Amino acid sequence: MKISRSMLAAAGFIALGCVPALAQQVTGVPGSPGATTTIDGKQLPPPEPNFGGVIKEKASESTPWWAPRVVPPKGAPNVLLIMTDDAGFGAPGTFGGVVPTPALDRIAARGLRYTNFHSTALCSPTRAAIITGRNHHSVGTGVVGELATGYPGYDTIIPIDKGTVGTILKENGYATSWFGKNHNTPSFQSSQAGPFNQWPTGMGFEYFYGFVGGDASQWQPNLFRNTTAIYPFQDNPGWNLTTAMADDAIQHMKQLKEIAPDKPFFVYYVPGGTHSPHHPTPEWIKKIGDMKLFDQGWNKLRETIFANQKRLGIMPDYAKLTPWPKELPQWDSISEVEKKLFIKQADVYGAYLAYTDHEIGRVIQAVEDLGQLDNTLIIYISGDNGASAEGMLNGTPNEFTTFNGVAVPVKAQYLWYPFWGSDKTFPHFAAPWAWAMSTPFKWVKQVPSHFGGTAQGMAISWPGHINDLGGIRRQFHHVIDVVPTILEAAGISQPEIVNGIKQSPIEGVSMAYTWDKANANAPTRHTTQYFEMLGNRGIYHDGWMASTTPITLPWELSSAPAPDVITGYKWELYNVKEDPTQYNDLAAQMPEKVKELQAIFDTEAKKYNVLPLDNTTLPRWNAPRPSLTAGRTVFTYSGELSGVPASAAPSILNKSYTITAEVTIPKGGAEGMIVTEGGRFGGYGLFLSKGVGGFRSGKPVFLYNLLNLKRTIWSGPELGAGKHTIVFDFKSDGPGLGKGGTGVLIVDGKEVDRKSIEHGTPVTFPEDETFDVGLDSRTGVAMIEYRYDPPFKFTGKINKLTFKLEPEIKDPAQAKAELGSRPAPEPDPIEATKPQKPAANVGKK
Repeated sequence: MKISRSMLAAAGFIALGCVPALAQQVTGVPGSPGATTTIDGKQLPPPEPNFGGVIKEKASESTPWWAPRVVPPKGAPNVLLIMTDDAGFGAPGTFGGVVPTPALDRIAARGLRYTNFHSTALCSPTRAAIITGRNHHSVGTGVVGELATGYPGYDTIIPIDKGTVGTILKENGYATSWFGKNHNTPSFQSSQAGPFNQWPTGMGFEYFYGFVGGDASQWQPNLFRNTTAIYPFQDNPGWNLTTAMADDAIQHMKQLKEIAPDKPFFVYYVPGGTHSPHHPTPEWIKKIGDMKLFDQGWNKLRETIFANQKRLGIMPDYAKLTPWPKELPQWDSISEVEKKLFIKQADVYGAYLAYTDHEIGRVIQAVEDLGQLDNTLIIYISGDNGASAEGMLNGTPNEFTTFNGVAVPVKAQYLWYPFWGSDKTFPHFAAPWAWAMSTPFKWVKQVPSHFGGTAQGMAISWPGHINDLGGIRRQFHHVIDVVPTILEAAGISQPEIVNGIKQSPIEGVSMAYTWDKANANAPTRHTTQYFEMLGNRGIYHDGWMASTTPITLPWELSSAPAPDVITGYKWELYNVKEDPTQYNDLAAQMPEKVKELQAIFDTEAKKYNVLPLDNTTLPRWNAPRPSLTAGRTVFTYSGELSGVPASAAPSILNKSYTITAEVTIPKGGAEGMIVTEGGRFGGYGLFLSKGVGGFRSGKPVFLYNLLNLKRTIWSGPELGAGKHTIVFDFKSDGPGLGKGGTGVLIVDGKEVDRKSIEHGTPVTFPEDETFDVGLDSRTGVAMIEYRYDPPFKFTGKINKLTFKLEPEIKDPAQAKAELGSRPAPEPDPIEATKPQKPAANVGKK
């Protein structure tokens, strides 16, 4: 039954302005439980309609009335928005790479491939842009959350006047969900204390299954369902998040369609692959390794990819392959020992990419199995920025060595060679592989001025709406164009007000005009786009690109002093209509054009909160920002507490501190973790030893794990039943980042052990680990001596646990000079190798 406008007016909808004169779609009897309506969407959530029934003293004389259920416009599709992580433009086979990506191929064959689509050059900025349709500085994410500073463009807080696509679609009747990486919750809001308005469930996504932060182990991730930490990997050594996430998404979609078959879903699916750690299953490592895709090295790989790109039409015939940089070694110049390690690194990366695409393929197949493929808009973006060179020149078995400015020599890396990619490593490949994966462009992740940092292969399919199947589109577009594209496909407008807050305009443009074959070569509707990251800049305008020349190298994380952010950069100029790879710099020939584009950049920068420009990197990591721990020097706990992120925990980095544990030991003794932060790849733990066969159990132990390279252990005698006080007192040798010091273990007032360490962790413990009291929730800090299996719950009673922190001893000049130049401690070969063999069932489903 159709509902007339007079009936709607009687129900209060017209008077409230919720129904446009022509667009309203209503079904069912007015006031009946089954009635539905679309809304104009100007105000979200829509105002409550006036009661349209009749109320008398008696129910028998009254008429009930139900507000119609809000639904999307007729024909609104399901939306599956997929984006992988740190995949360079030339990595997937769909865009010329050597790694097979059949799921991406499938979407491209059923729709279109976009070869001129761009990100922001870094993770959380791209992710903030893709869920809001605004530039990353506009939504407070001018840089990754770990480097946030107190300016509107950089505070990592998405403003309430810039509502997300999740909010818009949810309030228009969609079921909304988010799977995988959440790098948009500010680190200072990521604890159990909230607030939760900047978590996915607070940003319009009704269901969240994923991890919080820049990266996570795929074997033991910091995993959440909504806002609750979960640990499905415990006692399940074959578990891997890449597969588990697909399983959860498939079950979620199945459940939705069985319960509410007519309700469209919006699934935002963003796996951790291929960001470090590269964690595929052993089966995938063998499969890709046997293909020998990388045995000829990075220079030959680049030539192969570029030839593939021309053959596939990804690059036009006139495109030129940009030169190999002098800062990176040629493959033929390195030793056979180095080549063997680097091939292993690339094989594991390739396996991770193929594994990630395979699991995405399972999700896509599930959509088809549900009978929904023809009614689903699928957008599959390969990478949120260019390939990552953050493994430094030689790669690393532990990415957190990079973030702490420590380079791991090739010889030391061989200790982990047999186990590369397993849960015993947190690996990243050598920087030259990243440059090759960004073929045919220059530069890599972190660099927004050149397409090697921003170009992302993208495929879009929507049966019946794209009539050029397998076609290629070269129009310039950007991640801010995704939201308006989805809204146009769904027939939903941008709201004017969300939760009472007037909304700022969406800044992207829809890409739907490119879907018609007749518009294959239509001019782009995205004519101007600025780029900025870490002080490096670019500006695209009408087919021209002006770019600063990067000064600092992404694989060194700017350990050298940065130049003046305004005057210290040379500008380059490219006609990207004729030169799509930015091969031919025209700046010297056309200085006035450079000035014209620089002026446009300045205008855009002022408009979108890009100022103030800042080209520091690692020094920003520990910059002051809102914190539940700010100003506190004493922390007290008791009993159990787990899953606390570093931002809400006492930080022992670069300072003196005392940890005091008052415990009660039951008859028969006790064991277990008293307090820990970090895990296998760096951190500390104070615990009572487990022992072996009943021997050496119940001994108080403090263990300091320096980046899985060196462990220092303090231990005391076994504790008998009763109350005891265990103290670990550490005096830093500071000032300066990563200074060592002397630690003393004291039990019941008596010193039982004293040792010194040469180096401490300078910048960060692993960000996917947490602070735990009374147990260890993910990986253990011990390796051989005093090894235990998490959760290793404390079997005594923690009456009181106290941290007393001294002020950080700072010497900025010394710290800056040391950071990035510190050699890696010599790994203990026994520690590094003996326990590394994975369990026999690792990776098996």
